[in-house]
Amino acid sequence: MVTPGNILYSAAAVRRMLGLSKSAQVTIREFFKVVWVWVKGQRPTFISKRLFKQHFAEWRKAQSRALQVTQRLDRPNTYTVRNESNGTTYPLETRSNGVFCTCDDFNNQLEFWGRGCCKHGYAVLAHLGFGSLRDYMTAKKVIPLRRASEPAAIYAA
Repeated sequence: MVTPGNILYSAAAVRRMLGLSKSAQVTIREFFKVVWVWVKGQRPTFISKRLFKQHFAEWRKAQSRALQVTQRLDRPNTYTVRNESNGTTYPLETRSNGVFCTCDDFNNQLEFWGRGCCKHGYAVLAHLGFGSLRDYMTAKKVIPLRRASEPAAIYAA
């Protein structure tokens, strides 16, 4: 079962971050700002939660490079992302507040944090020329135009 903790702080993530084999025995314990990591046969260490979060996004970006993105002509802001290695296809929709997918990874992120971006979303962002979800959302921010009848002070902040 996927939880808010194990989606980010997993043994698989530790193995990837430390360059360990898939069979390496890893024990992890979550603390306030760090994760205690013990690999069998090695001394325990701490890894910051910030590094886990960076790895979380970078891993999905790396996985997205192998995916094929096709823009759907029948519906604006809609894309199809295909993974040739396993034959799966997911529809995605771009909105000003993010890229929305139907995959389990995205739905888990949405449930746990109210936002997110899966590998399919990163593939669409790259297709659109964006390096991150933050870049996309910043570019899509709508700044209201000031009407001549309104004081400029309400727009300064």
